[in-house]
Amino acid sequence: MESFISFAPADVFHAIANVVKSASNWGYQYESLAVDLLVKVTERYLAEERMTLQQDIRCREELIDILETFVNAGWPSARRLSYRLEEIFR
Repeated sequence: MESFISFAPADVFHAIANVVKSASNWGYQYESLAVDLLVKVTERYLAEERMTLQQDIRCREELIDILETFVNAGWPSARRLSYRLEEIFR
């Protein structure tokens, strides 16, 4: 899905959020590869698709939910990323 971000950023983000939400029932948030991918994709959104996050409230709410899932699982990288959310509005 990452390769489609530039074509449909909001739709891709919604799909990512749905995957994380569904997979968290099976412990996806405890996988190190999952958090690494989440951080990478979120940093890309902050750098390249900031307008999507600014304009689409659903994307912002999903971002907060995703980060909360990984922060609650104890991942320091997710916590550090959550401190950078103000970058959306720069």
